[in-house]
Amino acid sequence: MKVILAHGTTRSRALEELKVGGSKLMARFGSEISELQQKWQENGLTFSFRARGFTVSGVLIVGEEQVELEATLPLVARLLVSEGEIRERVLQAMQEVFASEADCKERRA
Repeated sequence: MKVILAHGTTRSRALEELKVGGSKLMARFGSEISELQQKWQENGLTFSFRARGFTVSGVLIVGEEQVELEATLPLVARLLVSEGEIRERVLQAMQEVFASEADCKERRA
């Protein structure tokens, strides 16, 4: 599954927002996910976690203008929940991270 979102800021700011906002998102999904592993290297994050008994893994790359997430979803998970529904939840979560950045910009203006 691949999700691409324009972040609307600089790469360094997007990285900062993802590192801070990502932790908040994980806390929000706390009871749904476990065994979270994350490793940041430069502009990329390699991750894995368990959700509803299934292991999900992937890579998130922060580019100059967009964030690209590519995740491997187990076939059984895709049979239980449509990939479109999962993609929509991921996109919504990513938008929340960057919406908080936009809110901060508005308050500073």
